[in-house]
Amino acid sequence: MLNSDTLYPELYKQGKIMIIDDVRANTLLLQKLFILEGYSNISVINEPQRAVQAIEEEAPSVLLLDLNMPEVSGFDILMQLNERKSPLLSSVIIITAYQDSALRHRALRLGVSDFITKPFDPVEILLKVQHLAEANDQRRLQEEQNMRVELLLQEHIFELEELRQEYVQRMFQTMSQKDNETGKHLLRISNYVYVLAKRMGLGEETSLKLKLASALHDIGKISIPDRILHKEGKLTPEEFEIMKEHTTKGAELLSGSRNEILVIAESIALTHHEKWDGRGYPQALKGEGIPLEGRITAVCDVFDALTSKRPYKPAWTVEDSMAELQRQSGIHFDPEVVRAFVDVYDEMIWIRERWQD
Repeated sequence: MLNSDTLYPELYKQGKIMIIDDVRANTLLLQKLFILEGYSNISVINEPQRAVQAIEEEAPSVLLLDLNMPEVSGFDILMQLNERKSPLLSSVIIITAYQDSALRHRALRLGVSDFITKPFDPVEILLKVQHLAEANDQRRLQEEQNMRVELLLQEHIFELEELRQEYVQRMFQTMSQKDNETGKHLLRISNYVYVLAKRMGLGEETSLKLKLASALHDIGKISIPDRILHKEGKLTPEEFEIMKEHTTKGAELLSGSRNEILVIAESIALTHHEKWDGRGYPQALKGEGIPLEGRITAVCDVFDALTSKRPYKPAWTVEDSMAELQRQSGIHFDPEVVRAFVDVYDEMIWIRERWQD
């Protein structure tokens, strides 16, 4: 018997060995050889017509295949496996009396692992089967390990996503503590943005990211003095200039992150007061030069501001607010975004009623 230098010398012998040959004397000889070597899981196929079905059902670790068989040849079997894109082709060792190199090349192109020439050397066949069985075991173990790693990565990604959402929610809470009236405003804005993004065809994953990111559009207000932020009445021109700084301050607070949601949030914080005609702030961006996430949030933010009561103004009706959005289409707002907002009017009203001040 052969001696193995591997750490677990019997592990490879647990795999199935399949022998396909129409000559029973050959299969009996090979079967006896493997039994003496310690293999116990041996399958013998003497009818090549049922070989492909048996291969797929039993999935052998090593497949010994004769080429010269009547009705269904070894190449017929290889061709069928090739057509089915079977991974078991790499488990095939050809046993043949053919010396023709062209036949060997053809079999190798189909993906077989090795050749043994008849009459075969018992030691050679045992070694080649052992090496292939060990390689297949190693590949299988590697695939199982990769699967376990993939599962662990998925769990890690899920945990990171939970952490990311918690981080956004904590920043949201910070903003709410700074300005109590913004709490429900932020809930409305984030849900408006989600519905509007979906309507514009951005997809579920992107829309959810925008929903989270848009909740931070006014994060820069935590740097605005309370005397301005909570002022009863209209701001003076000087105070308004300070209030406008919440866009750049917010972008600064969110900058430098590799988190995709916070990168989007930085863009929204900076650009949600830009206007389609270029008369907005802080950069006077114009048209499609304004990021889409900023254009979407701008419409949602203004609609919510118009329909909400403020110290310096009463709440507008929903009808008057919608009319104002349409009047400002192409001036303040991206016309495409306004059209999409009108299309989801009923959903916006539901959100408005769900989170009333």
